[in-house]
Amino acid sequence: MLKLDRMRPPVRRVLALDAGSRCIKLLLAESDFGRLHVLKEELIDLQTEGLVSPDEIKAHLQASLEAWGRPPLALVLPQHLSISQVIDLPLAPESEVEKLIEDETIKLSGVSESRIVYDFVRTETAAKNRQQFWVTLSQEGDIRERILGLGIEQEDLCEVTTTANALISAYRATSPLSSRAILVHLGAQTTVVVVLLAGQGAFATSFQMGSDFFTRSLARLRNCSEETAESMKRANNLLTGPEACPEFAGVVDGWVAELKRQLNEWFEHNPGLAPDAASFELVGSGGGVDQPGLLDYLKTQAGLNLRPWPKASQPEAVLPSKRFEVAFGAALQALGYSAQPVSLLPDDYRVAWQKRLNLQRLEMASLGLAVLCLLLLAFGTWHKVSLIHRKQALLAKLQAGQDAMEANEALAAELASDYESFRPLFASQQNTLDTVKTLALLQQSRSNRSFWYVLLADQQSYFNQPPGLASTNKLPRTNLWAAMTSRARSGATEWSATSATSTNLSPAKPGFIAELCIPEDVDGARRVRRQLVDELKEQRLFSKVDLLSDDLRRNLADPKVIIPDRDFVLALDFAETEFQQSLPPRKPLAVSPPRASVRRMARPSRGTPESGENPAQVAP
Repeated sequence: MLKLDRMRPPVRRVLALDAGSRCIKLLLAESDFGRLHVLKEELIDLQTEGLVSPDEIKAHLQASLEAWGRPPLALVLPQHLSISQVIDLPLAPESEVEKLIEDETIKLSGVSESRIVYDFVRTETAAKNRQQFWVTLSQEGDIRERILGLGIEQEDLCEVTTTANALISAYRATSPLSSRAILVHLGAQTTVVVVLLAGQGAFATSFQMGSDFFTRSLARLRNCSEETAESMKRANNLLTGPEACPEFAGVVDGWVAELKRQLNEWFEHNPGLAPDAASFELVGSGGGVDQPGLLDYLKTQAGLNLRPWPKASQPEAVLPSKRFEVAFGAALQALGYSAQPVSLLPDDYRVAWQKRLNLQRLEMASLGLAVLCLLLLAFGTWHKVSLIHRKQALLAKLQAGQDAMEANEALAAELASDYESFRPLFASQQNTLDTVKTLALLQQSRSNRSFWYVLLADQQSYFNQPPGLASTNKLPRTNLWAAMTSRARSGATEWSATSATSTNLSPAKPGFIAELCIPEDVDGARRVRRQLVDELKEQRLFSKVDLLSDDLRRNLADPKVIIPDRDFVLALDFAETEFQQSLPPRKPLAVSPPRASVRRMARPSRGTPESGENPAQVAP
């Protein structure tokens, strides 16, 4: 089962613990997507809280850890329990470097029954064919004794570093552009001195003279208790001014002499790096630096321009509160913000912490997988729901289209039915109009030409006569055009009946048959006929104008008006009209409910004779 209270990215939050002889500093820091935040700081004054025995300190510290949620701990190891130094080695493969450093640590630590815990990091050097490493080592027994003394052996210990390395990390985060600096941390029991070259640790040492040394000396000089001397030291300037104590100034001079001695020894062993401390920035930290008048006295009387801890060079930089510099540096190293990290975490704690990291990674991966599955499930559900909604919308659209189509079909059927009721009338009118136009065209075609028409009949009447039947319809020549007009007007009603009785083999089409005689020679007759045919073809009234073949000819004209070999029969086929045929039947919709049978009627072509129509046959 996943523990939600521990579901955080590995080493995202850490509690730095800097335990001194007078105070315990706690600093809770968090790395949130690459941005550092100091969440909480707490300073526990042991004398004010009345914490004297180790058991009382452990109980109070456990209560504080419980109140803070027991985050992973980064422990600061006092500098006097460790050694930090630059080791110069010849060029060698990486596989041999660790063995060479291990040999050097044995030389530095001397003979000891306790196992040595060390760590190192490469530093830059200008020497050719050489390589340098910043090495920090301590006896494992001292580290474990420190852990047991604070009662944190059961906690998630993620980092153990020294005061010097914590100061280096904190100063580089505060002043990343500073290349040379001497850090002086004046604590209660110990003064820690760190030299930085090119922003990297070059030297670290400590001596047992701190603010408590000043307090005890003042108590001896004033013949009072240490509590009284501590209050007097914090409240008054005992170095200069009316309340100055010359003897106390001598005590401070002794501390300055020891500080200079430590620095001078390093400068003597490294003459090529820097001539003296004047080229370095002197930065002070710790509770002893806050003593009134101390910094001014060091600057004027001791020649040490010791300045307080610098402010941030960038507005967005994160800084600790005063006296929390060491704890801040330890938190930076534990969170991975240190450019020169050195860890003295014992192996068993290192393995336990690595297991916890792996477990956290597994839990985070499981949580991420679960979230991914939920997202995929939600996406799949959304996709399915969207498909359902889309299909429902398409179905509704299809249903609306089907309803509209059925309504359209019903309207079209109604319109077709109405049209069919009026179509015979339209066909009769169109046929009468075409007949009148034909008569006018034929009459006009005789102008200034020496030919005459001997027969004009509609094709239905013409082809329904037997081929050998003699004409019995003889009219006087004076009544020729009047008879043709009368028959054209009355014959429209007889056309459909005649067409209905004709067989499918009848060559009759909507139109007329015109038989004429041309009293010219052979070439002249052909020329006149060709001209007449070309003129009639140009009329949109006819779709075809051509000679009728001999096998289809009927002898209906009076032989008395015919000149043999000068008789020609023309077939005049009307162009198709909209009223020749009824609309084709409409197929009923397969999905529509049963309804009355409706036939969709197509628009007929022009010129088809309807029932009851019988175009006139005109004979001279």
